[in-house]
Amino acid sequence: MNILKNTLSVGAETPFVFLHVSDIHLSESDENDSPERRAFAADRKRDFAFAPAAVEFIRNYVKKTGSPIVNTGDMLDFITPENIRIARGLVEDTDMMMAAGNHEYWHCPNNRFSYDDVPETYAGKNRSLAEVERGLGIDIRFSCREIGGVNLVCMDDSDYHIDAELFEKLKTVEAEGKPILLFMHIPLYSAHIGREAKFSLNAPPQYFENCHPVDVFERTPDELTCQICDYIRQSPLIKCVLSGHTHANTEILGLDAQDQIITGCNTIREITVI
Repeated sequence: MNILKNTLSVGAETPFVFLHVSDIHLSESDENDSPERRAFAADRKRDFAFAPAAVEFIRNYVKKTGSPIVNTGDMLDFITPENIRIARGLVEDTDMMMAAGNHEYWHCPNNRFSYDDVPETYAGKNRSLAEVERGLGIDIRFSCREIGGVNLVCMDDSDYHIDAELFEKLKTVEAEGKPILLFMHIPLYSAHIGREAKFSLNAPPQYFENCHPVDVFERTPDELTCQICDYIRQSPLIKCVLSGHTHANTEILGLDAQDQIITGCNTIREITVI
């Protein structure tokens, strides 16, 4: 597993270190699933063969460093009892905070990832996230933890939207007047993301040209999400947005209106906050 190290200067009262991971994509199945489901899991595991070893590496690295850890989603590749069991074990062993990823609400009812499944999946998104929350034993839509005088906030943007309830919770945390590190699965749009910018939140319309109509449906933000993105960019207290989703490691520090760190697959970041 790749180890990257960064330092963020945000005005912490007491310096501290935390770990950031994203996009593990557990693709496990067992006797609770149908033969077709197990075959689907085996196919997906070929794309994410690193996942079982990554789980053990993260567990051991947390034990070694004693650092808190934040996961920005897609710990599951799709919902199965076995994926949830493994993920819960990691959450419990590491006291992990987590923001939901888009794969945390994928049931893949037809044993495939298909455009035809997307609108139906979106309609049941919150129901699926609630199921995963119960399985993991943590809130993956919004949570906050203060460390060293800095608020670490996890917020769900897993369907390329942020809803009003979560925005109000973010503003409540901001009213405390402390620096904020904001963790979401999908990064804010920035030209500095590069070719993966089409997978960012509030990307310009030209990124949808020649896309499948469901891509346009999925990634086009509503008016409120656009307002929230502007709010985050302009907030003096939100010092950095940390995310995943693109599967690539990207650092946008001092280059744009909002500092960002994107952590890719099979990577653990060790971040010192001062």
